[in-house]
Amino acid sequence: MSVMTTVTDEELISLTHAILRRYGIDFTCYESTSLKRRIVRALNVLKLDSTHQLWIRLLKDRDFIYPFIDEVAVGLTSMFRDPILWQTLRREALQAIPAKDQLNIWHAGCSTGEEVYSMGIVLQETGIISKAKAVASDMSEAAIKIAQEGAYHPLKIAEYEKNYATYNPTGIFKRYYSVQTQGGKMQAELIRHVDFRFHNLITDPIKEQYDIIFCRNVMIYFDQAAKIKLLDQFYQHLNPGGLFIIGFYDALVPMISKSRYKYLNLDAKIFQKI
Repeated sequence: MSVMTTVTDEELISLTHAILRRYGIDFTCYESTSLKRRIVRALNVLKLDSTHQLWIRLLKDRDFIYPFIDEVAVGLTSMFRDPILWQTLRREALQAIPAKDQLNIWHAGCSTGEEVYSMGIVLQETGIISKAKAVASDMSEAAIKIAQEGAYHPLKIAEYEKNYATYNPTGIFKRYYSVQTQGGKMQAELIRHVDFRFHNLITDPIKEQYDIIFCRNVMIYFDQAAKIKLLDQFYQHLNPGGLFIIGFYDALVPMISKSRYKYLNLDAKIFQKI
């Protein structure tokens, strides 16, 4: 079987519109270069020669859309990635949110859950996990399942331990997971407050209001119109004084209006709704 290395503009347009019509899943607003690269990766992993073969498979087997989405939506994530974010949350940002009995959090595009567990540890170390209620959503059901299980490869656990030590040099990461044959399993108490959901940011509605919204390194894959739409939706569903947290690679800062947000910590990419 040959390895496909390119997807043409015409193939991309045809495939994304066909998937939208048949499955109601919208990839049409994804940034084309990135999406092409992810489709090529998916074709190789799924052992298909072309987008034509992919579409035939999608026509014949409606369930095949799920492994395809899992490959296209694969996320690169890590626990306590960008330590300045987690340090800032623990030391000052959480205290900046208006006091209330319940802290509502949304992890939009939670991938395999590393961000969710990182936040669970921060909430525990600041003593407020008992009043937290969170939603963690993603369009990959396989990623959500991994996040719910919280079991990670030994090499990943070793990486996360180093990241945690940078975030909190006096803390002990080992207290948050149990050692297993296949790696480490995170403590269930870190996500007892979390509701994991399948959710497509582009097509599915947002219903709740939140005090913190994470959407980190997700919107880099969307085109300009989709970014504007999502930024507006996030703003509408964030409570006054709430925190909006983006990724270090999203390049969204110029699009975040100073009339809507206070730049709480630009280095950590944390913004507070005015």
